[in-house]
Amino acid sequence: MRSTLKIACMTLLSVIVLDGLVAATLTWADRSNRLGSLVWFFEYGRSVPGKLDRWENNPDISGNLYDIGWRTNAVASSAADFENDQVDTGPVIRSYGMSFTIRIKNQFSDLRPDITWESHAGPAAPPNYTYALFQDDRANRRAGDIAVLGVLSSVVPTMAAHSNQTRVFEQPAPLTYPIYHVNEDTLTRVDPLVTTPDQQRALTQDPTARAAWREQLARNDAYYSNITFGLTWLDASPLMRLARRALAKSHITDTTSEVINGGVYPYETVLPLIIRDFARTARADGQTPMVILIQTNRPQDVDLMSIVGPTLVADAIPHLATVDVADPKDPLNYAPDGHYSADVDRQFAEHFIELLGL
Repeated sequence: MRSTLKIACMTLLSVIVLDGLVAATLTWADRSNRLGSLVWFFEYGRSVPGKLDRWENNPDISGNLYDIGWRTNAVASSAADFENDQVDTGPVIRSYGMSFTIRIKNQFSDLRPDITWESHAGPAAPPNYTYALFQDDRANRRAGDIAVLGVLSSVVPTMAAHSNQTRVFEQPAPLTYPIYHVNEDTLTRVDPLVTTPDQQRALTQDPTARAAWREQLARNDAYYSNITFGLTWLDASPLMRLARRALAKSHITDTTSEVINGGVYPYETVLPLIIRDFARTARADGQTPMVILIQTNRPQDVDLMSIVGPTLVADAIPHLATVDVADPKDPLNYAPDGHYSADVDRQFAEHFIELLGL
């Protein structure tokens, strides 16, 4: 018995020493800009607060997503551009999407440089982000414009989240967005308490605001978890970072599965209402609505047309469904980074032009 206990203690001590040596090596490598890949491998396992603190304290660090995609910044930029728009240049395309829509826009601009396309987007933006941005930017569109709403199949389940920081563990951009709920066939918008990067930064010095924000996330956001946000002191241990990373990825995958299976958030009811309200708002303002449904081959993908197809048909909403142009299951249609290839994006742009008769 004593021998077993001794071996166990020696093993534990060895693990602690090894963990400390790895931590010291990573600290040295980080400060001297060496072993970059190894440093990043362990950084992925930091808690979400740990990653955000690191970005705050090192604004120029590679991969810093702290100030990316905030709706308030996007609307302010849009308002400034809108003031400089020339009214007599014809319709302007104003899109609300993500990198996939930006890539289609780039191909469109090559084909039709005579038509202005202003893009507003967030990283891996779910429909609640794109629709909220469309709503918030309403004053910066004119009658005659074309309003485009991008919907990405792989992130539809994350409509149950308030922020990328709860659902993208390895790169938790803190941008925020509302969560929409159904109330007698209408949508109720629940805005996050944090809406600007300055408010996010201020949480460090304001425990009351920080607690209120965490409480809202715990109450509303299906992806929020102590696995990703709690026990930040464990970030000092590389071994614990590895364990947290594994648990976090499992938590996010499990939560996505629960949402898809209908037990957490009614995305199949909310998404068609978002599409319908988007089209009605655009038409009420004298604009042409266009929905881009981007179907990809990621494991968490839902079938977009099966969810919103009936609404698109019933309300005669113009739409580009990428599945009608390129097979999302064909790996040859994709670039190495997971986006569609430039050739396929050009096909999407050509189809977009055809659908709108431009």
